[in-house]
Amino acid sequence: AGVLHAVAMPAVSIMPDAYCVCLMHACKHAAKAVNGLLLGKVEAEDKLTIVRAMPLFHSSFALAPMLEAALMLADEFCKTEKLQIVGYYQANELSTDMDLGPFGRKIAEKIKGQFARAVVLMVDGSKTSVSESDLCLQLLGTDGKPSNQPLTLRDASKAIAFLEQSLNRGAQQQVVDFDAHLDDPSKDWLNSGVVCA
Repeated sequence: AGVLHAVAMPAVSIMPDAYCVCLMHACKHAAKAVNGLLLGKVEAEDKLTIVRAMPLFHSSFALAPMLEAALMLADEFCKTEKLQIVGYYQANELSTDMDLGPFGRKIAEKIKGQFARAVVLMVDGSKTSVSESDLCLQLLGTDGKPSNQPLTLRDASKAIAFLEQSLNRGAQQQVVDFDAHLDDPSKDWLNSGVVCA
């Protein structure tokens, strides 16, 4: 019988802009479930780097045509930026709920079909503050089970300071998801203005 070899999972690194958009999206709609796409690339030593987060929804997760439209637009953006969709993030309505759920698993598996090493980030809304040792994110596999891959935040102290300052001045209200873009196409769901300087 042949020996099955598991695909080696690389370390995962998230850039400050992507990190801040994920958490600010969750904070903007704190009483609702939110989700989005993670865009990135594989770098040296097989490290997966998440470069951008693209917020999707904060209302219903079950609108398949809207999801397909968002994925098509994200794919186009990736081509111009030389990135790919490498994962998915989600924050649940109940802050203590860390279950990916059937819709989240479906999207994650869809992404995995295009990128074998796709990851999922669950926002842990039960935490009241972030720190370098606790990013308020849990790394999962596309099956929704916890991953043992190491997750690091690039320029962590700068990113956390930017996030805290942004939340203190209410900047999370400026984060636009695909839901809001559908209501008002002039709104930028790429969130080019949310930059961790």
